[in-house]
Amino acid sequence: MREIVIDKSFLDGAPRSQVGELFSTHKALIIESLFFELMTTDVKSKVRCFSKLPEQPHSFALIPNIGAFLRFELEHRKPCLPLHDRRIEGAYIFNLRLRDETYAPEGQVLADLQEWQSQVATDARAFLERCQAVHEFFPQLIGIEFRDFPAAVAAARSSLASDVSLVRNIYASLRAESPLPETLEPELLGPEWAWFRWVQCHLLAALRIFGRYQCRVPESPTPRILRNAEHSMHDIEYVLAASLAGAIATRDAEVEEDFRLLCPYGHVVRPSRSDG
Repeated sequence: MREIVIDKSFLDGAPRSQVGELFSTHKALIIESLFFELMTTDVKSKVRCFSKLPEQPHSFALIPNIGAFLRFELEHRKPCLPLHDRRIEGAYIFNLRLRDETYAPEGQVLADLQEWQSQVATDARAFLERCQAVHEFFPQLIGIEFRDFPAAVAAARSSLASDVSLVRNIYASLRAESPLPETLEPELLGPEWAWFRWVQCHLLAALRIFGRYQCRVPESPTPRILRNAEHSMHDIEYVLAASLAGAIATRDAEVEEDFRLLCPYGHVVRPSRSDG
C-alpha cells in the first residue's frame, strides 16, 4: 500500500467515512507533532479530529518528528526511507476522553506539552529570522521593481523545488555555519534525503513569508505574526514528511502548493464534501 502523510486540516475537515477508508487503503503516516498540535488546538477541533481516528491498533504508523530523520541520516549516512520503517513501535491507544470534551492533560503529558510549546515558540522566532535573511540565497529578489517582485519570488520558489545544485549549494552554506559535530557532504544529497527536503521546505516557506511582507519581515513580531509563524512550522513538518513519502492528505492550499512544487507527480487526497 502507498504511504500517505495525514495533516491536521484533512483530519479536521474530512468526513469520518473518508478518514476510515483512507486509513484502510493506505499506509497512513501520522507525524508525532500532529498530536501535539491537536492537544493545543481548540477543544471542538481536538474532539472532532480524535473521534475520526480508527480505534483498531496498528491502523496507522506514528512517525517521529523530522529531527529523528535527520539524526538517522547523519548516523547511517543514507536516506531515511521508507518512512514506515522509521515508525515508533507499539500499539497506540488514546485516552477515550480525547473524543469528548472532558480530557485535560496532567502530569508528564502536561509537562511534555509545555516543553513542546516552548520549543515551537523558539523555532518560530528562528524561522522568522530565516525569512528576514532568505534573500541572501536569492539576491535576484533585491533591487527590483515592485511590479516584478511577486514573479521573482515565484521563480525563486520554483528553482528551489527543481534545481538540485541550488539546494546542495544552500546546504553547503548552512553546513559551514552549522554547530553540528557531523554533517553530510552536499554531493550526497538528493530528493530522497530528509536533509535535502529540510532545506527545500524551510526556504519555500521562508520565501512565501518574505514575499508576503514584500521584503520587510518584521524584526519585532506581534503575537499574531508569531502564531502564523508557528502554523508555518507545522506546515513545514507535514510537507517535508509528505515529500519523502510522495503523498499527503490535506485541505490546506499552501501545504498542497508546496507539496506539488516538490512532488509534481505526487498523490494528494482532499476532504470530500460529506459522508453522502
